[in-house]
Amino acid sequence: MTVSATNPMADLYRRLRAVGLTTRKVRQFILPDWWDDSVATNPAGFAEGLSFISRHTGLDLATLREFGRPVAFREAGVCKFKKSANTTEDQLTLARSMAMRVAQLVNAATVKPCLPLPSSALQLRKEILGQGHPWISLSVLVNYCWSVGISVVHLRSIIQKKMPDGLAVKVRDRPVIVLCKQARFTAWLLFILAHELGHVILGHIPDNGALIDEDVNQNVGDAEEIAANIFALELLTGHKDCRFHPTGRWPNATELARNARMMGRELKIDPGHIVLNYAHTMGNGFFAVANGALGKLEPEREALGIVRRKMAEHLDWSRLPADSCEFLMRVSQVENFSDLPVG
Repeated sequence: MTVSATNPMADLYRRLRAVGLTTRKVRQFILPDWWDDSVATNPAGFAEGLSFISRHTGLDLATLREFGRPVAFREAGVCKFKKSANTTEDQLTLARSMAMRVAQLVNAATVKPCLPLPSSALQLRKEILGQGHPWISLSVLVNYCWSVGISVVHLRSIIQKKMPDGLAVKVRDRPVIVLCKQARFTAWLLFILAHELGHVILGHIPDNGALIDEDVNQNVGDAEEIAANIFALELLTGHKDCRFHPTGRWPNATELARNARMMGRELKIDPGHIVLNYAHTMGNGFFAVANGALGKLEPEREALGIVRRKMAEHLDWSRLPADSCEFLMRVSQVENFSDLPVG
């Protein structure tokens, strides 16, 4: 696609790259499918393109309109940044802004009212397992969240800036959990979801604000992060300091998967979580074995598909403008309308 010297999109793309949005990603995910840069040679067409970009990224429309001026973000409410010392808030600002916009769109299309939540992880574990589930899996926990009015969405990696593990957002009193980790296996997203749900139930989320987790396994000195991790462990295992240790020699991937299945049935713990729990106990050198075991447990690698389909099923897409539906489908990997429920 060629942009002439008089087309304002050239300057706009340059300024967007400065905040972490490449030209390819803007065209692929932010602008509508029908968009062609030639539209911007007409001032009305350019204004429409700016509106799409501002509406779906949280960038300030006034700064987008001004040639040569660095673009800025709109005010997005209070945000708690849970990050490592080596990461700046600026590195997470674009991810936060886009996650907030996704959360706002999801909230607008969610019709389920918010229901009272259990006061503790153990109470919630008892409630979920009492429904006949063998353990709390990703699918089960995502279903639970939607059933009580907590929206859950996955945001694909479409920016050059750092992507966090996830965020918990409160939009007009509705909690929305945005998962960002590009994980193939459900066990990875399961713990992050349980961690973010902990933030929600423990009251850590600012009103009309967000809590952003760069890495749920870091920030060990942060009181809210410690509390959310304890909540997640209690919810998934029934114990606030559950640690699995292999006895004797290290198991290979096949043995670890087999043992995790047996222990999962006995202890009512997701086998994938048992595998990752082993890995975190044993250290980084064990993760190759753990990922091999997860591959044995989950050959279909359906983590993102589970979150995507549940979101598609629960949203009332008629509440959103067509361009916002298209944007939300793209960034959440709902690739086409055939993924949406019919009737």
